[in-house]
Amino acid sequence: MLEKEIIDDMQAVFLMVNLVIPTVLLGVPAVTIGFAKRDAWISALLATAAGIFIGRLISSIIEKFPGKTIFEVMEELLGRLFGKIAGALFAWWILHTCSGIAREYGEFLEVAIMPDTPLIIFSVAAIIVSAYAVKSGFEVMARFNILFVLVIILFLLISALSYANARFDRMLPMFETRPQDVLKGALVPLAWMGEIVVFSVFSPALKANCSIRKINDVSVLLIGAFFLVGIMGVLLVFGAEHASAMMYPVYNQVRIISLANFLERLDYLIFMSWAIGGIIKIGIFYFALVIGISWLFGISDYRPIVFPVGIVIASLSMFIHEGVGDELRFLMGTFPFYSIIIFEVGIPLLLWLASIIKGRGHGA
Repeated sequence: MLEKEIIDDMQAVFLMVNLVIPTVLLGVPAVTIGFAKRDAWISALLATAAGIFIGRLISSIIEKFPGKTIFEVMEELLGRLFGKIAGALFAWWILHTCSGIAREYGEFLEVAIMPDTPLIIFSVAAIIVSAYAVKSGFEVMARFNILFVLVIILFLLISALSYANARFDRMLPMFETRPQDVLKGALVPLAWMGEIVVFSVFSPALKANCSIRKINDVSVLLIGAFFLVGIMGVLLVFGAEHASAMMYPVYNQVRIISLANFLERLDYLIFMSWAIGGIIKIGIFYFALVIGISWLFGISDYRPIVFPVGIVIASLSMFIHEGVGDELRFLMGTFPFYSIIIFEVGIPLLLWLASIIKGRGHGA
């Protein structure tokens, strides 16, 4: 299905970064700081280290089966029946996560930008644009993603202006948070970083000379660096107590920038980066879901089912949570364990063990 879609390693890294960054920088810093307080930067480092492990685990499997998607690998290693069951579960997780992203996308725009506009307008608009991106092909999506990279670079440069309000004493004293709370603070961003396993669906689109392990390592390190910068910036500008009480602290960090009453209202840069990045992130999950469903039902061309799948994603996004409070409770409590244990580590570890038993490799 993806044989004619070819991307290089740099495009792959940019796509994997955008697979995580739009949502991990939005609300996750507040959650991590809420658990780890002034030691949230340690949680960011721990999440990055664990993310590298997940990346290496999935790459050690995919590299043994060049030209195959993770769904095809499941069937080859687990057999037709159990492979289909594992693939169906993985496709469900992609659908569930994609619907959650679409809802989160709409809620941010509704709460922070246009409170009088119904949530469904934003979510459905994002899914429609993503559907056209999926229909256009993975290679086109990779080229369009460069725009998000440029916006993120601009965002980082401008957010540095907020450091005029930074005070290092807001980071002190360090190392006072209980180890278990630091670990809890690491679990939430790790669940987001672990979403890189979704990219294993697109491995047939990589150029033949691309190293999946290197792509995963570089991607996770970049994601971890962005998240660490976001955490440190929020702590230095607001302090742990105030930052943990905010829904979108990075957004608020940019909102307070004001230079000589001339350069201000830069929060619309966050809106632009989230509008572009969120659509691409939804598009990547959407594309992976379409490929998974095509594989499950033996459909050779995924394009005819793109819009029907979009309707399912849009419908689920409206009912997946009762409101922002319910969504935050899920993201802070259930989502990290649900995603990490079953889909980001559990299924890849099962495949890795199956590959060892079948003599397809030795070690991750």
